[in-house]
Amino acid sequence: KLALLVGGVLGLAGLTISPSYAANDTEIYIVQGLPGKDLDVAIDGESVAEDVKTAAIAGPFKVKPGSRMVTFSENGTTVLENTFSIKEGSKADIVAHLPASSSGDPLVTVYKYDSIKVPNGKARLVVSHVAAVPPADILVNGQVLFANIANGESLELVVPVATYKVSIVPSKKTEPVFFGPVSLTVKGGAINRVYAVGDPAEKTMNVAVHVLTAGTTGSVEPSEVN
Repeated sequence: KLALLVGGVLGLAGLTISPSYAANDTEIYIVQGLPGKDLDVAIDGESVAEDVKTAAIAGPFKVKPGSRMVTFSENGTTVLENTFSIKEGSKADIVAHLPASSSGDPLVTVYKYDSIKVPNGKARLVVSHVAAVPPADILVNGQVLFANIANGESLELVVPVATYKVSIVPSKKTEPVFFGPVSLTVKGGAINRVYAVGDPAEKTMNVAVHVLTAGTTGSVEPSEVN
């Protein structure tokens, strides 16, 4: 079970555990990273989700391989839209989010990923910076695990299954703390995709967590040794 425990205010709407990968499935997920909005989502002009709240994840939505159009709207008015391509059997997270400067126009960033296996007893942790902050460091248990991530960028590591204290701070600095610390327990044998969203100046920082169960490699721990 994946737990997201908070030392402050953190919405749990962004916690989603998705089915495992299946061959020949071409799917997308919607990550709603715009604070203070409930967005309707259409793919190629067809409505797929309504009133998607901040930090929530909608999907999966099966799509045909090739070029697709996603549209985000609120109260009938288009907020933003984006065209992207996806190959057969792939998956993608389509993220609506703020730019590095909150005064700029909202953005759509597409994170694509294929089937992948995770070593037994480990978890793949993917952290994406889609918040209204400059390049940032991600501190894990007080140490810089992801350094100098700019808005729209993503980094990943394979980590032991455990609970980690996570904070977001300016690159090469320890203050001000943009977000956290929060306690994140990663799910083993899975891809744990964590999106930092919102605007610290407006006190809307949050995280969306998308967990996809993956195949594992390696043997399990023996129950006994003769």
